[in-house]
Amino acid sequence: MTKRIFIIAGEASGDFLGAQLLQSLQKNNHQLEIYGIGGQQMSLAGLQSIFPMNELSVMGFSEIVPSLIKILKRIKQTKNTIKELKPDLLITIDSPGFCFKIAKFAKQLGIPVVHYVAPSVWAWRPGRAEKLAKKIKIDHLLCLLPFEPHYFTIHGLPATFVGHPITEVTLPDDSNFRKNLNIAKESTLVCLLPGSRKNEVKQHLEVFLNAVAKLPLNRRIEVVIPTLPHLVPYIEPLLKNTAIPVKLVTSIEEKWQAFMQSSVALAASGTVSLELAYVGVPQVIAYKVSKITYWLAKCLVKVKYASLINILNQQMIVPECLQNNCSAEHLALQLENILSNSSSQKQQRKGFVSAINMLKAGNNSSDIAAGVVNALLSCKT
Repeated sequence: MTKRIFIIAGEASGDFLGAQLLQSLQKNNHQLEIYGIGGQQMSLAGLQSIFPMNELSVMGFSEIVPSLIKILKRIKQTKNTIKELKPDLLITIDSPGFCFKIAKFAKQLGIPVVHYVAPSVWAWRPGRAEKLAKKIKIDHLLCLLPFEPHYFTIHGLPATFVGHPITEVTLPDDSNFRKNLNIAKESTLVCLLPGSRKNEVKQHLEVFLNAVAKLPLNRRIEVVIPTLPHLVPYIEPLLKNTAIPVKLVTSIEEKWQAFMQSSVALAASGTVSLELAYVGVPQVIAYKVSKITYWLAKCLVKVKYASLINILNQQMIVPECLQNNCSAEHLALQLENILSNSSSQKQQRKGFVSAINMLKAGNNSSDIAAGVVNALLSCKT
């Protein structure tokens, strides 16, 4: 019997999770109609997005306000589409600001809802756990971190630690990567990852490039920037005045190849730190937001670290350069410390292995998540 699902991801990390989940669902259920919102990876897995996912990729109070009218229009469009399609199940992935509004609407229509990626109630706003359980009435929560389910099950919300699909990635052959991009074999390749949102690129890329320019001249440096296709027009103008050779890559395969060939990475805080850790790339994590967003975060966030690598290890494995410390001078010092210090690289890689192992649920995480989804679909008559 054909089942219809509507799946929503609002940013690059969710697009990856959604694609892995769709592939697992399609292994054992070929009679699926798939609708929703997603990006490049979910499209390859069979989704035709009703509008570009990147329209939802905004973060922070002062960053969201200018996009509010457009987001409200997209919320209305999504609700109307769901009402018309009457899917058997709604799957929402992360992006709580958008997804929870849609989830609440779907529940009012009697549509079961699975939410993938637990809100970080252990870090800030713990009241969201009870809200999910009793106000939105999510049917099942899929958690990426082993300590998360307890925060929700105590409120009566079924929650399962499924592990993180990052542990399932099959790395591509990278032997011709440098040759294909005309990157010298002897060059130290620095990977820059300014973020998957326009405002993140605006905040980070220039300072990241300036940091690389301040590295000592005792080695030949080249830069690779893996990014999303829609961000290329925003990145290219920022590269005009840099004297360092820079290559842009936009495909999923090239992203992983870039990681594999890089000696060090400088990345905006986010899921990409786990991807780098999976490959074993020593890294510096940075992040900068508007003053009002930073002030709100300081008031609300209760965790000691920003990087999941550090959170999982409960110690500073990866340097974090946040807000005022996100300066070219400070970032350059951290990068040089990694490049010139093999013991620092070794310590990071040891922490990476520890963190990645904690993200394994024993079996294929996407298959575990798909099992939860299939169980709910089988209950829907």
